[in-house]
Amino acid sequence: ANYCLDRIYQGGMALCTHNAATGREETMPHDIPKAAARKKVVIIGAGPAGLEAARVAGERGHDVVVFEAASQPGGQILLTAQNQRRREMIGIIDWRIAECERLGVKVSYDTWAEAETVRDERPDVVIVATGGLPHTEILKEGSDLVTSSWDIISGDVKPGQNVLIYDDAGDHAGLQAAEVIAKAGGKVEIMTRDRAFAPEVMAMNLVPYMRELQKRDAVFTVTYLVKAVRRQGNQLVAVIGSDYGGIHKEQTHDQIIVNQGTRPNADLYFALLPFSKNNGAVDYERLIAGQPQPDGEGQFQLYRIPDAVDARKTHAAVYDALRLV
Repeated sequence: ANYCLDRIYQGGMALCTHNAATGREETMPHDIPKAAARKKVVIIGAGPAGLEAARVAGERGHDVVVFEAASQPGGQILLTAQNQRRREMIGIIDWRIAECERLGVKVSYDTWAEAETVRDERPDVVIVATGGLPHTEILKEGSDLVTSSWDIISGDVKPGQNVLIYDDAGDHAGLQAAEVIAKAGGKVEIMTRDRAFAPEVMAMNLVPYMRELQKRDAVFTVTYLVKAVRRQGNQLVAVIGSDYGGIHKEQTHDQIIVNQGTRPNADLYFALLPFSKNNGAVDYERLIAGQPQPDGEGQFQLYRIPDAVDARKTHAAVYDALRLV
């Protein structure tokens, strides 16, 4: 992952994408203390956030149930691991699954949890870790004509031969999709409205991406944005502008990809809100101080973590789960 080295170089702290307690030993324990009282904890989602929440809850001695809609755990880490260079990132999931099995956590796959599914478990605490879904509806027109970076990475959509990636998130997904297209023999241009491309991909990971993309003649275009897309025969026309004004041009591609991060997949969280003791809110002063969250009137405490709140990184997913639970 190289997150530790990148954080040293850019932030001065040696933090770990896999173990959020590393570098935070004064506030986050490596050894999880047992809880004073055993609770029933229901977690929805078996990505890195959900599994870390399940692991920590299990270590604390709680009765833990995890519902996962897919047939296997992993969430977005499954997409990350499609890149052969980063395939060992799946260890973030594999280790947590092994720990959950050791701790007696029950994980139900192929289970689409509705509000009643959760309530039937009679939980004391509910943690929604349902992640996010690609956000591509950002154009003035033509959002229905574009493809998401996830579609390319997962193999659900075949890479085009002349592809424009409009990367307004600047994260791994944009460059990973570009690498898939370039390796398949396609011509790819990565365009961003920012002054620099892929700012969320720190130096240690940027180098191998660039080695792969530059030798395949990928083009990087900064300070331009895609305003709209329209169909022209069997091609797509991108209408290009700029935040700095005075620019209007068009270019033709057979595939246009929008990489704009994710939107929270939070319908279940909102469906559960009326039954929660805390109105689904986190007391952040208590959270930062390492104190228990306040109780209240209702059926259970309700929380949502990482991408079910907003687009986050893997490290944030693990850290938020550890800190809350």
